Amino acid sequence: MDIQAIASKEQLLQHRENIEALFFESFGQRSLGKVWDWAYLDNPAGEPFVTLCYEGERLVGHYAIVPMPLAEGGQRLNTYVSMTTMVAESHRKFGLFTTLAQATYQAAREAGAAFVFGFPNAQSTPGFRKRLEWQLPEPDLVATVDKERLLALAATGYFDKRGRLSLDLGEARLRAWRLARPGGRYQWQDGLAYKEHQGGIDLLWWESAAALAALPEGMAINVLVGSDAGLESCKSFDYQFGGIGLGREFRPQSVNREMALSDLF
Repeated sequence: MDIQAIASKEQLLQHRENIEALFFESFGQRSLGKVWDWAYLDNPAGEPFVTLCYEGERLVGHYAIVPMPLAEGGQRLNTYVSMTTMVAESHRKFGLFTTLAQATYQAAREAGAAFVFGFPNAQSTPGFRKRLEWQLPEPDLVATVDKERLLALAATGYFDKRGRLSLDLGEARLRAWRLARPGGRYQWQDGLAYKEHQGGIDLLWWESAAALAALPEGMAINVLVGSDAGLESCKSFDYQFGGIGLGREFRPQSVNREMALSDLF
């Protein structure tokens, strides 16, 4: 097997057709689509780190991270979000997932990355915990509430970001990119970012808790919160968060959970 390290968008493009073939084998979709271009090629924060495994001319393994810079108090960190993991069915008993991920982390570490975070699904969570030694706290949840209940929770200080790392949407280029994810109708106003979704709103990001007052009236609001928010009765689904330290320690509690961190929303 041939393990190849990719550390630039230009290099990655040379493997696009093979990645699409593995994507189809893994998920049944023939095209990577515009979201792939957005996440990997259009990202203004830097180059991706991707590790590929070939068996002859056939791509059989893929692990990738892309830059997603978090900041707090004006300090911006070189952080990355974990993307799609793919291993061909014929190669799933060789520890390839672990090999590819560890090689990717080492390359990012040598380039000065602080840590990698992400939102592994239920199927991959055990592997991230056991094989990659990710820190995975109790799952967060996406709750659906009305504006009154959201603001009541905000009044308790729950959405106060001070002392926490958050996606740096105060930076214009990063904000323009994040809110240009294909397939979404995004809005930005007065330090508040949200997406219109199925007649409601996905709350992506807020500069301060006070900004939440500008949310539209009369619409259901989907918000990512911790299990300590008291919104279990409003839960739509669980959403696991976690990560691993590279150049610095990863502490889950130091990161403000917000939908903008995930490429899903």
